[in-house]
Amino acid sequence: MSEAEKVLVIADSITVGELAETLNLPVTQLVGELFKNGIVATINQRIDFETAEIIVEELGLEVTLKRKEVEKQTLQRLHKPSELAAERPPIVAVMGHVDHGKTTLLDSILSTKTVSGEAGGITQHISAYQTIRGGRPITLLDTPGHEAFAALRQHGAALTDVVIIVVAADDGVMPQTIEAIRFARDANARIVVAINKMDKEGANPDMVKAQLASEHHLNPEEWGGDTIMVPISAKQHEGIDALLDAVLLVADMEELKADIDVPAEGLVIEAHMEKGKGSVVNLLVEQGVLKPGHFLVAGTSYGKVRTLLDFQGKTLKEAGPSTPVTVTGFKELPQFGDIFSIVKNEKIARLMVERAKLEAERHAASTNVTGADLLKMMTQKHDTQEMNVIVKADVQGSLTSVMDSLRLVDTGGEINLRVVGSGVGTITENDVRLAAGSGAVIYGFSVELPPAVKRLAMRDKVQVRLYKVIYELLDDARSSMEQMLAPEVVETELGTLTIKGVFRTLKDQVICGGEVTSGKITANLLARVKRDDEQIAEVEVTSVQRQQQEAKEVFEGEMCGLSLKTHKKVLIEEGDKLEFFTRELVKRTLK
Repeated sequence: MSEAEKVLVIADSITVGELAETLNLPVTQLVGELFKNGIVATINQRIDFETAEIIVEELGLEVTLKRKEVEKQTLQRLHKPSELAAERPPIVAVMGHVDHGKTTLLDSILSTKTVSGEAGGITQHISAYQTIRGGRPITLLDTPGHEAFAALRQHGAALTDVVIIVVAADDGVMPQTIEAIRFARDANARIVVAINKMDKEGANPDMVKAQLASEHHLNPEEWGGDTIMVPISAKQHEGIDALLDAVLLVADMEELKADIDVPAEGLVIEAHMEKGKGSVVNLLVEQGVLKPGHFLVAGTSYGKVRTLLDFQGKTLKEAGPSTPVTVTGFKELPQFGDIFSIVKNEKIARLMVERAKLEAERHAASTNVTGADLLKMMTQKHDTQEMNVIVKADVQGSLTSVMDSLRLVDTGGEINLRVVGSGVGTITENDVRLAAGSGAVIYGFSVELPPAVKRLAMRDKVQVRLYKVIYELLDDARSSMEQMLAPEVVETELGTLTIKGVFRTLKDQVICGGEVTSGKITANLLARVKRDDEQIAEVEVTSVQRQQQEAKEVFEGEMCGLSLKTHKKVLIEEGDKLEFFTRELVKRTLK
């Protein structure tokens, strides 16, 4: 290698052998460096870009690695519409802070109770609906309203044209309001603000407008800005028509179009299993027309559309762009967020899925040694504990949210939360057996525990914890991890004393006297013995005397006698200093 620094371009993942060749190094040297950092690697094992960077730095090479650019597919519009594209309904996400009335607004728009009844009053996964205003359909996405569902909500924004941000007139802008604004901007979606709860005392729409304008650059139209803000009362069904008119106005300005004479494509927004139906998958069609009998591919799943239903469960003959539908017929459950597409026949569908599975396996292999893993191995303490969990949820979206939220629990690196199993559907005997073998806790989110499975869990002493509200599940997991944390040792300084005389020194006891120079001292304290500012011993105070009488406490400036318990013979001398303190073990909590 020349002394001038080189720039080498490598992919996101590279085998150890390929990296050695790129760096012009013996493979054994590279394998040895990985081994020194706690990783046993073979010539064909893949490492990620960050690991390669760390190893190059560790070897002291004059080389800069540059990541090879990879074209990425986004969740935004799948294709730009052609000149022949037709108008399509707007896709509208409804977002807002907890308790600001987001779900009540949807309830009011749909004039049904379709969207009510979520546990804790909080939407647990994305749901899609349609309403009609002035003969024009509007697709509505109800997105979760708590920070734990950030991934879900971001996904909802990514397939959205317009975002209705619901803000309570009596509460103003809150953390999730700000989050919703950010997501809408990231998705390049237009924003319409619904100032809700105008029927309540203390409603102050001008306060909301001022907050949004001054802090978040959303200026109301009536103040010369370009953001439509509509005062409403979802509870009283007031202002709803005006809000929908505003949405359609904004949509018209965007000139929303999609191609129809193309194979249907779109996104998987939910997936779960149902008895008697098999896989039930909610899709949002983005282009083309979806019909029963079509063969679908989504990620590593495929199937033939057996039934095609609208959001109310009514049978459809076909579904065009911006239409939310429920289909049955997938062989396996697709993943939340997968892009689906129509193919000619089952043979092609099966071939595409096989390729997708191979690609997924290759990707998994490519990240089997990551930079994060390497750094963790280089810095991790050996006393890290593991908490194993199995997660089961009612639908794929909820499962994704629960698992993402569990991984976000900050344990300070002392506890490794390991998901040893997960899935959609009822808790099974296999789940219990896996938990018994791995010492895992089973968390069930909005799922059932059949009696036979419950009996098996009790027999095998497996803990199964069922929840319908994600906050409660996360609190339980956090509490369980806190029980595993080593307690914190807290020392409280109470006072100091200077030794004026030593009267008796035994193997495990010293009788001495001195003057309290700060604070106060009592019996049953610990004390550090210091000489010339260096600690020479630690002792326990068994009794304190003042004027030859037992004393409860002695204060600064007073003389006293002490009986000290030592764990070995300690030669305390006149002039030594004692620092008195208590030591407690305090239960720790997670952030």
